[in-house]
Amino acid sequence: MRKKPRPPRSRTIRISNREIRTVGGETAFWSDLYHRAMTAGPRSFVLAVLAVFLANNLLFACLYALDPASVNRLEEPHFLNLFFFAVEAFTTVGFGEMHPGDTWGHVVYSLEGFVSLVQTAALTGLIFARFSRPRARILFADHPVISEFGGAPHLMFRLANARQNFISDATAQLWLLRDEVTPEGHRMRRFHELQLSRQQNPTFVLSWTLFHAITKASPLHGMTAEDFAADDFQFILTIKGVDDTSAQDMRARKSYSHEQVLWGHAYEDIIFVGEDGVTLDYRKFHHTKPA
Repeated sequence: MRKKPRPPRSRTIRISNREIRTVGGETAFWSDLYHRAMTAGPRSFVLAVLAVFLANNLLFACLYALDPASVNRLEEPHFLNLFFFAVEAFTTVGFGEMHPGDTWGHVVYSLEGFVSLVQTAALTGLIFARFSRPRARILFADHPVISEFGGAPHLMFRLANARQNFISDATAQLWLLRDEVTPEGHRMRRFHELQLSRQQNPTFVLSWTLFHAITKASPLHGMTAEDFAADDFQFILTIKGVDDTSAQDMRARKSYSHEQVLWGHAYEDIIFVGEDGVTLDYRKFHHTKPA
């Protein structure tokens, strides 16, 4: 009998507030294990490491149990103490009370030492890679806004450096994704770069508001919220620069759907000048008001 083909693996990817389901593609779990380990959340990563640790020691405890004489000075309960002995061998603690008792015990002990050496090296590398990976702590406002600025309508995005350290040579890029129909009738998803009034910031420390002027040269010229929805507009904002603290390149990305754009709104002021100097109020960072 022929084996039934496995159903194609499906995966859901979330982009902004849209969920896209993919079917097929790469299905093997072990084909990109490093990427999975690097992208797993902290809780999932710790639980996975703990599960592998417990599984390894349970396996070696079972191997020791195949020969009752494999471990000397083994007391009751036998299997639980075999598990503890496996843990001592795996972590190279070796209290000295229990030790291999015959050839089989030494073989299993040696195999466990080899597995422990390989896994410890791999885990050390993974932990170092996860902690040393540069992470941008950039805050993005919940909503882009469109309002008049300098006598012309502008699309605006507000962002801030949450660490409040220096990011040198910060550069911003804004992209528009929209559905378009070719002359042949094919519907395609295409990218258009939107020019920003000031897309570079030599020392990005606190807040930064980006402006795209909706002039005749802009793909957004003459469009309304209904037009945005009809072509399923999506905006992708990318930030890159050099973190002065770690001297590493940092990147951040935020995507917005057309539903998140607030028309006729402006951001509330977050910078105030008083007798005690300049104050930046992050509590109002996401707040907007009718323009």
